[in-house]
Amino acid sequence: MDDGFSREVAIRSLLRSKGYQFDQENHWWVREWTTNGGQERVLEVAAKTDDGEWNKMMMTPDGFMFYAETISEGFT
Repeated sequence: MDDGFSREVAIRSLLRSKGYQFDQENHWWVREWTTNGGQERVLEVAAKTDDGEWNKMMMTPDGFMFYAETISEGFT
């Protein structure tokens, strides 16, 4: 099996195990965090860029991004 393909399968498995779900409309992995009894929500998004890097973003449900970092090295 190709190393790149194996790594991709491992990353997707890791994301699933951490509660992420694939959002087909946006082509990214997302999980939702809530606080104050569900009154406040934040989306944690993992997205693969066109150049093969993985980025993690934190944003509000209406799309305001307040944090982003490249995480490719953080994946196993």
